[in-house]
Amino acid sequence: MMKKLIYDSALLLLGCLLWTGCNNDEDLTVYSTKGAKTELGQKIIAGSDGYVGQYFSDTTYALAPGVKALEMEILSATGMAVKMFVLEVDLKDTHLTMKASSPKDEGKLKTKQQMTLQALAHDKQGSRVLAAVNGDFFATDGTPQGIYYRNGVCLKNTMTDNVCTFFAVTKGKKAVIGSYDEYDTYKDEIQEAVGGRMRLMTNGNVLPQTSTALEPRTAIGVTDNNVVYILVADGRNFWYSNGMRYAEMGAVMKALGAKDAINLDGGGSSTFIIRSKAGFEENRFAIRNWPYDNGGVERAVANGLLVVTDN
Repeated sequence: MMKKLIYDSALLLLGCLLWTGCNNDEDLTVYSTKGAKTELGQKIIAGSDGYVGQYFSDTTYALAPGVKALEMEILSATGMAVKMFVLEVDLKDTHLTMKASSPKDEGKLKTKQQMTLQALAHDKQGSRVLAAVNGDFFATDGTPQGIYYRNGVCLKNTMTDNVCTFFAVTKGKKAVIGSYDEYDTYKDEIQEAVGGRMRLMTNGNVLPQTSTALEPRTAIGVTDNNVVYILVADGRNFWYSNGMRYAEMGAVMKALGAKDAINLDGGGSSTFIIRSKAGFEENRFAIRNWPYDNGGVERAVANGLLVVTDN
């Protein structure tokens, strides 16, 4: 009993000291948002409406002409450590496209597989996978919540509710984002599509959100000139990365130049994979983020998105 009392008292004292230190105007640290080394990092700092409180590091690398990746570590304006990953995919490049992936590359519903294995199943000469991320939310049996198109074939044309959204690539290779009500407008032109949930941006405007939860998340946005941005934020790991709020993801998407954006599945599903070897070695894909499940182990998911080159 005495040990517990001493322990509780020590925690109370520590809390008081921390509260006093954080509320003493003379001791407040003025964080710097300067110093990003990359163009994408600089855009995020300058254009995300004060989201970045302190910059730590950023690096970019090219996966192929038209495909660039960013890895960035920051402290948000609310004091949360965040590690984010961004893919920039310029679909104006004639060699590039994006495809909806499926477990074992079979195009079946009610099945799940880790994204690395989905990428491996699709990867081949003439359709080489450069990067992969998770896709739609899904039921326990692997049925995605939203629409699902693959190779021009509609695998699912229904949505769970009117909160559902979607990302699609048309038969003319135009990247589009649509809401529940916009599906009929695009359905006859869709080549590839996966569903999503919350709308983060519409017509260049970041949308207000009711949820302020910090979670690992995956989001996708499109620009007016057919560039796609994919954003993955790790979370649920206080000292490493706490995740992002919907509004924060919208702010980052706007900074990158997106006009429309939605969130895809998050939590333990959030996965950011790149091709680390040019050849077809078994271990040619690398997971760059830290999936939450089981300390970094990939979750099996219903579908995903692949960045593909015909080179």
